[in-house]
Amino acid sequence: MKRALFMFLLAATLLIAPEAGLARTPFDDIASHQALADIEAVYEKGIMIGTADNKFSPDEIVDRAQLAVCLVKTFDLNFDDLDFIKAPVPSDLYDDVDNDSWYSQASMIIGYEQIFNIADRKFKPHEAVTRADVASAITGSFAAKKLSVITTMMWPNYLDTTDLTQKQQSDMSFVFNTGIMRYTGNEFGPEREITRAELAAILNRTLQTLAVASPIQEAEPGSSSAANNSIPNPPDVNTAAFKDQGDLAFIRQGLLYTLDSETGEVKQLTVSGKALQPAWSYDGQWLAFIRVTDPDSDSGQLWLIRRDGSSLHQVQGLPGLAGRDSFYWSPASDMLAVAMRDGVWLVPAEGEPSRLVQSEETYNFAWSPDGKILAYNITLPSEEPQNRSDALYTIEVDGGQPIERLVAPQAGIRVTSWWPDGQGVLYWLDPLHSASLAADGMGLLSLRLDETEPKLLTSGLAHRGWQSLSPQGNLVMVSGGGRTVWAGKSLSTIDLATGSVRELSNPEGSVSIAPSFSPDGRRIAFVAAKDLGYDVWGFSKPEELADWVATRTLWLRNADGSGAHLLTAAGTGVYQPTWSKDGDRILYVRDNSLWIIGTDGGEPEKVLDLFSEGEDLFGFYGYVSCRDFMAWRQP
Repeated sequence: MKRALFMFLLAATLLIAPEAGLARTPFDDIASHQALADIEAVYEKGIMIGTADNKFSPDEIVDRAQLAVCLVKTFDLNFDDLDFIKAPVPSDLYDDVDNDSWYSQASMIIGYEQIFNIADRKFKPHEAVTRADVASAITGSFAAKKLSVITTMMWPNYLDTTDLTQKQQSDMSFVFNTGIMRYTGNEFGPEREITRAELAAILNRTLQTLAVASPIQEAEPGSSSAANNSIPNPPDVNTAAFKDQGDLAFIRQGLLYTLDSETGEVKQLTVSGKALQPAWSYDGQWLAFIRVTDPDSDSGQLWLIRRDGSSLHQVQGLPGLAGRDSFYWSPASDMLAVAMRDGVWLVPAEGEPSRLVQSEETYNFAWSPDGKILAYNITLPSEEPQNRSDALYTIEVDGGQPIERLVAPQAGIRVTSWWPDGQGVLYWLDPLHSASLAADGMGLLSLRLDETEPKLLTSGLAHRGWQSLSPQGNLVMVSGGGRTVWAGKSLSTIDLATGSVRELSNPEGSVSIAPSFSPDGRRIAFVAAKDLGYDVWGFSKPEELADWVATRTLWLRNADGSGAHLLTAAGTGVYQPTWSKDGDRILYVRDNSLWIIGTDGGEPEKVLDLFSEGEDLFGFYGYVSCRDFMAWRQP
């Protein structure tokens, strides 16, 4: 296992053994228990109390509510470092926690610190916890308190942990090396439920570990100094290469950073958790991002923060978690639109959110170019789920009434964008609301708002990141069926006013993907990669994937398809090229890093490392959205 899995400094030996408790307890069911000293110790600290008169119930199984309360007391956890527009209550986070329950405060702290895995707004207070759960929760609590522990680095020789996730194995290694959870034999028992006596022993050893832990030198989140103080393992940024290229927000090791190209200043905006999909506000003063609460999910809490690192806060009042690609800033104001399970919400940078549209299954929307109107879909009620129909609506965000534009019989609608002049809307047609059919490509339709009949343009994969609009009103996109990126994909340019489609030829033996119009609309940057054919559904070995990635190269061509040529100097393994505002440079991802190159083909320069060494960018059958980890604002 790589050393990078460890979250804390592991350097010298720390031997921890529980001390005998000296406190008297009122319990008559622990006198001969092997955990007597531990139970007395945590009782004396007020961390664990009895279950009834004179009863500790040492063999009773611990649930998530009990563990949350014990961790908050053990680590003195709180959310005093977070800014809230209103006093938080459990219903801000969960659907299954009463606001006045005995564990409500602890559940909120655990949720905001992302110590438990939370999904679908369910805290699951009465669900039993396992050894793996407790190991992760304790490791997360040390991270929340920004504490490191010096100990010997050993990889536990347990035979029953190979099926754990990488994070679970890392967490288990931490509690093993600190002595907090160390079991004899060759089994850790990750799925074994924890008893109250075992938890008492674990918490007593945790207290002893806390006594020798040291703080990581980081500023608190939400303060303007958070981004200015020195931090462990700061990103190595080539600020000169990015000079005068605007503002860059990027995610590295789960943390959110910004790079100001004018001053060369790199700021760290978060100090814990996992950030995802940073997005700049219209004026560049705010960033929105998802703070992922479940490592196996793409959803999370929606947060806002000022570019200077101040005013970090979770958006409260929303009915659920924000999903990937569910939120977009207005192109004309600091207003965020968010698609939730009950409709579309508007979230000002400062102020309370409000629901603009009440509906179900509204997951796709798009701002008009002037920021005055939203286009969105609604799934209409039906007694036959397989025959549901979607309607396309538009609504003025300043208080207008919804306008139904059309209905797609027995099909779903996925709004993707507006015409650049605001005269029409583009959307994907999802036959029978089938996720499987949609994954293999859908028809792209265009509706002029002064007409009632849409026009089918072409078909392809419904990836917003693979569509680019020119100021002249043209669209370039990836066309071709099948969900795999490496088979049968080419570029098409579309005149939206007339609906005419031009298919562009591929470099020989290649697919063409990831197109981007230059700011003047005269050229297209794109990635060409080896066409492996439809018989290849995936890669069974890392080296097979690496071989195909090595065929991804950066190309330029004229908007009419002529003049296609390779930018050899850009290297191989290229993802998602994006033009600079002046059209002289292209930003792209390669070798887990961000690079910039002149369009004249000069030597590229690395801007910064984005990912850990050896991390593979595979995505969904080869599609990777750079929106997940970076946002480039060019004023």
